[in-house]
Amino acid sequence: MPTPYPTTLDPNATTSQLLDRARAQARAAMDGYRQTLKVQAKVVENVQADASLIDQLVQRSQGAAGALEAQQAANQLQALAIKQDQQIQSLMAAQYRAQALESARQAQVLEAGKLAARRFIGEASAYTPRP
Repeated sequence: MPTPYPTTLDPNATTSQLLDRARAQARAAMDGYRQTLKVQAKVVENVQADASLIDQLVQRSQGAAGALEAQQAANQLQALAIKQDQQIQSLMAAQYRAQALESARQAQVLEAGKLAARRFIGEASAYTPRP
């Protein structure tokens, strides 16, 4: 399988090779989006599960009998906030990866189009002025 995003395009690539590269690029872009959707679904699931835990921790901190008990509840709330921050970072990283793959695919499509135009025109000029 060809490298989906080579640094330079082979001007002598066959149609079959170009199609293989385009398919590999589309697969990579779709894989990136699928991963993003999976991460998003997991984050939503975790946030929903954490909602009841947050309520319990808030109630526990409000009903704390002493400073130690209140501090423990606050520490648990802080740990939960850190967990949610990490989930947001994972979500953002997955989204940025998907966007980067799509941008790379679009850049390759532009380059392939330019190459195809050069192959079609060849060494000749596309326009010859008439006197």
